[in-house]
Amino acid sequence: MKIWVSINKTPLPRPSAFTLIEVLMGAAVMSVVFVSIFGVLTMGLFVSGTSRENLRATQIMLDKMEGLRLYSPTQLTNTMFLLQSFTNWFSETNNIGLQNVQGYGVMYTGSIAIAPVSFAASYSSNMQQVTVNIGWVSGGQGNIAHTRSMSTFYANQGLYNYVWTNKY
Repeated sequence: MKIWVSINKTPLPRPSAFTLIEVLMGAAVMSVVFVSIFGVLTMGLFVSGTSRENLRATQIMLDKMEGLRLYSPTQLTNTMFLLQSFTNWFSETNNIGLQNVQGYGVMYTGSIAIAPVSFAASYSSNMQQVTVNIGWVSGGQGNIAHTRSMSTFYANQGLYNYVWTNKY
């Protein structure tokens, strides 16, 4: 048995490589991509944190508003009963709802204003406008000050009479 081996005298082609300019351009494109990704992640975390702070402020204002619905008209205007200013925290730990509340995270300070209604109607003497204002400084970078406000009307013949005195 004979085996013929053919020997080719031409050299094999050299494997091609990238030039220096191609490598530099690739590195530049990759660095722009990574910087963009990290920028988007940072912005997303900032927006998420701000949204959580905003939501907590809304929860605090709503808590104050819902509590006011059960006050009698005399309790609503009594400054010894209804505290006009309050402090809450992002995460409250001790004395929740009291004047000496303790917590951690962002500190929210607020006020409650009771005023006569601004419209003229036959029942306007039996109503009051309640406004809850709240402010806080964002934790983290920037220390941005925020304020929010929520307003509603309180009727003297409202929910208090229905719940506590069973007057329909």
